[in-house]
Amino acid sequence: MRGVVEMAFGERIKSARINAGLTQEALGRKLGVTKMAISKYENGTIAPNSTVLIALAKALEVRPAYFFRASTIRLTKPVYRARKALSQKDETHILGKTSDWLERYLLVEQITGSEKPLDLPDPESCRASSIDEIEDVVVRVREAWNLGLNPIENLMDVLEQHGIKVGVVQGPVKFDALTMKYNNEHPLIIVNKAFPGDRRRLNLAHELGHLLLNLDEGIDEEAAAFRFAGAFLFPRQVAIAELGPKRRMLDLRELYVLKHKYGISMGALIYRARNLGIISEAAADRHWVEMRSHGWHVKEPGRPVKPEIPTQFELLLLRALTENKISQSRFNELKGDESPLLAVPCE
Repeated sequence: MRGVVEMAFGERIKSARINAGLTQEALGRKLGVTKMAISKYENGTIAPNSTVLIALAKALEVRPAYFFRASTIRLTKPVYRARKALSQKDETHILGKTSDWLERYLLVEQITGSEKPLDLPDPESCRASSIDEIEDVVVRVREAWNLGLNPIENLMDVLEQHGIKVGVVQGPVKFDALTMKYNNEHPLIIVNKAFPGDRRRLNLAHELGHLLLNLDEGIDEEAAAFRFAGAFLFPRQVAIAELGPKRRMLDLRELYVLKHKYGISMGALIYRARNLGIISEAAADRHWVEMRSHGWHVKEPGRPVKPEIPTQFELLLLRALTENKISQSRFNELKGDESPLLAVPCE
């Protein structure tokens, strides 16, 4: 998908309608007007009055200011992490939410003059000629970003501090995450709001692997990204220190503790121990049989990992408000409806 430069008022109505999954006829029924009227709004033949504009915003689940915002972004074709192919309607909805969020984010950066520069490791340091070499790539990435071997408290913040924008949108359960670039160079990652924190973190790390890994020909990219994700969240040296170099079996309660310490699911920890040779293939299979017998391969037991929230956009927006660069009404329009941090009253 490519973003439209300086999208006109009518085009924004059309874009919002498509993002909402409505035909012109269906939108007309919601507003009590004809399909022809909607068509005229979209092609600019007539302009809706304020009453119709408010009704349009409500029907399309956007704020009225959305229709007046100029878009100056270009998005590359997204790469999805999804268990099944997305329907056209689902894809359009996700990309529409992504575009709206990114427009607001870039506008706030422009207002505050504080865009984060992109700071990615050198591509040669991310080269791998085999799946096992990805373990060493992760060590170099963590060193480049001064992460050490400690648990990563907030992966979203780590990515944003290095210029990778991170967003959260509501999507169908078959959608995990997507990666794309805007204006031909800046990467962004979108994750599904529907999942618990450990799932989001694994998806983020997986997408980071796709962004950073410089793989030799013949290496399966999905397998490589999954290996990167596990290693980034639970590095080899840490895994051996926590679990030991060789184990006959693991205790699921042990995995539950590590899940909350490192923010990585019990299932991913089983895979990690198997990949590192800490447990055998047969032992991993026995663990999976036990997980499936309890339904834990779908929903793991106990307290879920708390979902992370990207904070950079919220902080910039609050700075713009407190420095009187935007009004309260502009603040309300730019923050959107998906920011749980800014929905908490502090007065």
